[in-house]
Amino acid sequence: MSEASSTGLPPLSVRAGAPETVPFPPSHHGVEWHELTASHVYLLANLFARIEARDNPPFRTSTEEVAEMLNSTVLWRGVAGFATKGMAKGRMVAFAQVTLRNPGHLECVCQGGVDPSFRSIGLGGSLVEWQELTARTLLAENDGVGSAQIVAVVEAGQEDHEQHLQQRGFHWARTYYELRANLNSIPHTSDLGPWLSIEPWAEQWEEPARITANRISEQEWGRPPLTSKQWLMGRTGFVPEWSFVALDRRGDRPRMAGFLMASRYVQDWIALGWREGYIDQMCVDQEYRHSHVLEGLVVASMRAQAANGMERIGVGIGSANHSGALAVYDYLGFRTVGQSRLYAIEI
Repeated sequence: MSEASSTGLPPLSVRAGAPETVPFPPSHHGVEWHELTASHVYLLANLFARIEARDNPPFRTSTEEVAEMLNSTVLWRGVAGFATKGMAKGRMVAFAQVTLRNPGHLECVCQGGVDPSFRSIGLGGSLVEWQELTARTLLAENDGVGSAQIVAVVEAGQEDHEQHLQQRGFHWARTYYELRANLNSIPHTSDLGPWLSIEPWAEQWEEPARITANRISEQEWGRPPLTSKQWLMGRTGFVPEWSFVALDRRGDRPRMAGFLMASRYVQDWIALGWREGYIDQMCVDQEYRHSHVLEGLVVASMRAQAANGMERIGVGIGSANHSGALAVYDYLGFRTVGQSRLYAIEI
C-alpha cells in the first residue's frame, strides 16, 4: 500500500492549492519589489533596527542573525520592498521570507516586517498574501503526502498582522510563553540519586544530544530527524559554559537523560535593561521526566550564568508542554512575562 493511500490524503502537490505563479506584491506608494538575497544583509539589518526601535520588543536582531537567516541552507524564498522616491529613496522598507524549515517536516514558516514610516498603506496585507501563496508553492514542490502547515508568529501588539492572517484563513494554533527569573537567588535542587549527574557541555555530547532530541521530536511531534549539519545551525549565541547534560551512568556507557543549551544575545541587553542569558533548547527523555533532571539542568545553567555576570535568565515554552514544565519553572522562580501566538493553515 502506498503512503498516499495509507494516509487517506491526496498528494501534497494537489492539496497545497499552489498558484501557477506568485507575483511580487503590488508596487504602490513608491515601493518597488525585488527578490530578497544574501546580498541584502546590511539593508535588512537596518530595516530590523528601525522596526525594533519603534516597536521596542524585548529583543534585538543582530547583523549576524540576519546573515544566518539569509545564508541558510534550508529552502526559502523572500521579497524586499525598496522606496523609489523621497528622502527614503533606495531604502529597504519591507520584507517577507518563507522558509521550509526541514523539507521532511512539511512546515512553511513566514516572517516579515514593514518600516514604521511605510505602515498603514496596505503593505502588510500584501506581504501576508505573498507569503501564503509562496508557502503553498514550496509545499507543492516538496511532493509529500503527509500533513503540512503554513505558520506565522504574532508578537504582542501586532493586531494588524493578526487580522491580516485571519483574513487569509490562518487560525490560532498555539501560544508561546516567555518566562524569566532573577539570578540573585537561586534555589537548591533535589538529589538526583547515585546514578544521575548534571555535567558540563562538551563536544563529545553533541551527537548523543542530537540523537536524543531527534528521538523525542519524532515520538512527540512526528518530526523527521535533524542531520548533523542541521543540528549545528542557529548557534550564533550559543554558550557551552552555560549548557549542560544529564547523564545516567548505571551501565557500561553513560546514557543521556537530557540536555540544556543556553545562549547569550548581547544585542538584547540594551532593550531589556539588564544582562540576560537564554535557554534555547532543552530535552528530557520521557523515562526521566518524573525525576529532577529538568530542575537540575535549569539550576546548573542559572548558577553558571550568575557566575558569568548575568542578572536574569529567560526561556520560552509552548502551550503543548506548558502545564508540566511551568510547574518546575514556577518552583525555580520563573514568572510569565509575555506571550506570542502561532497562527497556522493546515494543508
